[in-house]
Amino acid sequence: MIADLLLPALGLMLLAVLVARGVEVLVPESLVGLAAMALVSALLCWGLASAGFALLYVQEDARILTLLGDAPTASAGHFLRLGGRAALIWAPILLLVVTTAPRRWKTAVW
Repeated sequence: MIADLLLPALGLMLLAVLVARGVEVLVPESLVGLAAMALVSALLCWGLASAGFALLYVQEDARILTLLGDAPTASAGHFLRLGGRAALIWAPILLLVVTTAPRRWKTAVW
């Protein structure tokens, strides 16, 4: 039971850290860059978490692909809602990584 809950939660936390640190490299060292980093990272984490749930569904039963193809809008909405609910896990970690980004700036001073 612990592995069923702990491993996915740790995976979502690791996802938040890796995505935010990856986006951090691409944005300028400014307040606007910090806001862009937060927005882009949150959207990426939401999308990747949603895709992860879809992958878990398919891994459980491959026949789900035919059902997903029958109603793609409803299916996408379902997985996007699941990814949004997973924000309870990845969003606090993402917030910590984004708010500590100015400490890692090389040229700009906060």
